[in-house]
Amino acid sequence: MSYKGVVKGNVVVLEKDAKIDDGMRVVVIPEKEMGKVIDFDADPFLNIDDWLPSSPDNTPRDLANQHNHYLYGIEKK
Repeated sequence: MSYKGVVKGNVVVLEKDAKIDDGMRVVVIPEKEMGKVIDFDADPFLNIDDWLPSSPDNTPRDLANQHNHYLYGIEKK
């Protein structure tokens, strides 16, 4: 549920019909930030090729599925 209000002197004054118990923890997100567009191109963690180390050339293609074979010598499934 969301409520609307106005900040006055660093205090949020809620609209008349809003009822929130005293002491309840809340998060306030300014309305002008709600429509903010996220720039995914600027996020370095989304550009994996820039920070992820490359795998060695001799890495088996089935390593994820057959990791027990490569780690412990268990017969491939």
